[in-house]
Amino acid sequence: MPLFNITTLVGFGFGAALTIILLSLSIQKQHKRYDDYAFGIALLSSVLWFGGNFLSMLLTLLFGTVAKMEAGFAELVASFGMAVLPSSLIHLHLAILFVADKQVTPALTKPKLAAMLVLYIPAIVFIASAFPLLLKSGHSAIAARELLVLPFSAWVFVSIISSILISERLVRIIKNDADRRFHKSTSHILAAIAGGLVLVYFVPLYRIAYIGAYLNLVMLLSPALPAAVLLYYVYRYNFYRLVVKPSLIYSVLYGLVMAVYLLGIRRIGEYLARFPEVNSQFIEGILLVALVFAFQPFRTRIQNRLDKLFFKDRYYYQQFLRELSDSISEIMDLHQLLQTLSQSLTSTLKARACTLIVFRVEDGEHRVSNTYGEHSLVDIDMLIESLRVTRHLRLRRQMRDHRVVPALRRNGIDLAIPVYFQDVLVGLLCLTEKKSGASYSDEELDVMQTFANQIGLAFENARLIQDRIDLEAKVYKTEKMTSLGQLAMTIAHEVKNPLSSINSIIQVLHESAAGEQREDLAIVVNEINRLNTVLEKLLSFARHSNVMIEEISPVEIVNDVVALLKHQARKSRVDIKLVCADQLPTIRADKQSLREIVFNLVFNAIQAMPSGGQVSIELLTRKSLDRSDMEEGKLAARDVEQWLQIKIADTGKGISAADLEKIFNPFYSTKSIGTGLGLTIVRRNVNNLNGHLKVQSRLDEGTVFIISIPASIKRENDE
Repeated sequence: MPLFNITTLVGFGFGAALTIILLSLSIQKQHKRYDDYAFGIALLSSVLWFGGNFLSMLLTLLFGTVAKMEAGFAELVASFGMAVLPSSLIHLHLAILFVADKQVTPALTKPKLAAMLVLYIPAIVFIASAFPLLLKSGHSAIAARELLVLPFSAWVFVSIISSILISERLVRIIKNDADRRFHKSTSHILAAIAGGLVLVYFVPLYRIAYIGAYLNLVMLLSPALPAAVLLYYVYRYNFYRLVVKPSLIYSVLYGLVMAVYLLGIRRIGEYLARFPEVNSQFIEGILLVALVFAFQPFRTRIQNRLDKLFFKDRYYYQQFLRELSDSISEIMDLHQLLQTLSQSLTSTLKARACTLIVFRVEDGEHRVSNTYGEHSLVDIDMLIESLRVTRHLRLRRQMRDHRVVPALRRNGIDLAIPVYFQDVLVGLLCLTEKKSGASYSDEELDVMQTFANQIGLAFENARLIQDRIDLEAKVYKTEKMTSLGQLAMTIAHEVKNPLSSINSIIQVLHESAAGEQREDLAIVVNEINRLNTVLEKLLSFARHSNVMIEEISPVEIVNDVVALLKHQARKSRVDIKLVCADQLPTIRADKQSLREIVFNLVFNAIQAMPSGGQVSIELLTRKSLDRSDMEEGKLAARDVEQWLQIKIADTGKGISAADLEKIFNPFYSTKSIGTGLGLTIVRRNVNNLNGHLKVQSRLDEGTVFIISIPASIKRENDE
């Protein structure tokens, strides 16, 4: 077989394989956009061009004139593909530009279809002109085909220049570095092809004997160059949200080795076969064995070169995560550990957000111990269950399983990598989509799975240390509160009895006094009453009151508090607005604890608006709470069937971020009057009721206290 025929067959075969791979990947991709369809048309026309020519030549070489009709049909298919290719090239670049500029929606519409048809008018013209000539034979038909070469080359040149201009525009507006490099590389290759068109067909060099045939072949195979660049970017950067497996790269390389055999060793064997005295088959066999053995010493070096070329990111991830594993092993603070991991993973994987969750397993249930990250998950339980039933799968298959994908979508994430310690789920690494919109590659998933297995111990060690620190802080706080309680009770008792005597004497003097003296004594009486109120708060803070659980009506308690504070609100020009949900149920709770909670919060709200304002009290029920409303160490949402939620909001001056961290501390107050015990009592009573307390405040806008109390507990907890 002549060298030209072998080169042509291998070239078209390589182009057909390359474009078929890309077309199959494009078809498999879900959630197609407008540019996906243009991409598919361009690939399909390339498949028809390369595949038609490859099939035509293969049939001719194998069957000769017997398969003349079939080979002719394959040529027609190839010509159709080449006629459509320039139009599809412009169409593809315009579609990518529109999507990048967000000028069109992803769906196909009638205006887009109309614009697409206009682009393909030249293709229709060339198809109509060329097909009748391809069906004919003889010198006249060949001469007529020659006449089409120049105008078609001109149209191809125009389409390439237009595509280059669009690519340069894309380089300026696209933010992703890999995408910019791809379009820049594509524009350079298209420019080289355009230059080749001018030299080969306009000069024209293709008419030169022998060399002209090879130059013409190079131009016929040139559409494979952009496809090869695309395949490289698809593999290395998941470009265009497509994924290529590493085995494909190695298959192509082994194909190149076979090409070396066919174009080199096989040709030498055919040449030596002309000499009868030479054993050409034996020499060809020796050369083949030498090729195999010569390949082995360079295998490692070639492997490293390929890794740097195609798998650079994977090795970069492995090295980076290995260093990260070593560094986090020295971090004992759980918050710092989660912060370091979140920032490092977000930066390395170029994700939009990363959220890390640490679990504490109690009675076989996973309860959130700590979280870190900007993205909040709405249904962790669903995510945990889907990961549990698919634990036997590798991470790359697990993340694409039909049971896991809905849980990922519901929580707005692309990956949820489980972290295990001694076969127990202790955490999750949750990643949203990449900034480029690309998918996570299999190599990235494999590296992350290995990394997750390594950090399980770090999670558990940091959590245990954090638990010990929290326990020590709780013991210290308990001892401090006990000491403060004893001190408060001593002071209250030592002051209360003498104050009662003073109050009795002043009351008698007040009743018998007159004029200015009576007014002065009235002021003394008011101050004694204020001191009594302070003492009552001290005693309330110091006493460990017995919680009496009974059926109570939250509406009645709130109405009683509003009636009690109505006079105080009127004096401060504060309007109290009460909103209750329809058919608000009774709850089982301690009446006095709930009363103190509402009283202190409403009273504080009135005091926060000395110049007037509004206090809003809203009562409602909820079936579940947000994770942000839950406090550590309390009943998880799954343990409660229904929650009573009380929201008390004011339009005061608000609380600063620095003060928010201290407002529940005993004797801390931002007001010039008061004991600083009101919110401490509120926090204690909420804890006694197994509730949750959340504060939202902005300076000069007001403050909202949200109290969530279990209205009904699941029966298994009552038992």
